[in-house]
Amino acid sequence: MNKIAEKIGAQDIIRANSQAEAKEAERIRLEAEHYKALMEELRANADNFKQNAEDFKLTAEEYKQHLNEMISDAKAYKESLEELRADYKEHQELLEANETRIHDVGVQVYRNVQAVVEKNQEKNKDEFKEVARRLESIQIGVETKNTAVLPVLIITLLVAGADLVINLLRLFGII
Repeated sequence: MNKIAEKIGAQDIIRANSQAEAKEAERIRLEAEHYKALMEELRANADNFKQNAEDFKLTAEEYKQHLNEMISDAKAYKESLEELRADYKEHQELLEANETRIHDVGVQVYRNVQAVVEKNQEKNKDEFKEVARRLESIQIGVETKNTAVLPVLIITLLVAGADLVINLLRLFGII
């Protein structure tokens, strides 16, 4: 070391130290400028990020508002749907009740018509028996050559036929 120190003088060492310090200072200065440029870039990016964040916040608020509107619309639609379902059930129940009533009335009308038809059949049977009896008496009169009975027989038949037609018209509700 001493030999090296003898070869290199103190001035050379100071100069070498100065050069090394100058290089180090230059490196630190370049590094500082690099860091300063990075800081400026970070600031620009931070401003850009801040602007983007504000835009995102506004957009998020708009979406939130639209979402709230959609939720309220969905609730309103759901309520309307539930009301419609309730109305449908109510109408369905009324329709079923009406169908039951209509069926009951139909059965009642059928039974009433059946009773009227049976009653009229009995009445018509009695009238036919009466007509048959009259016919027999007329036939007996005709066989005995009673000519006055024939017009009475025709009139009786016409009256009995007219009565039958009237009863049938009443039965079918035409009269």
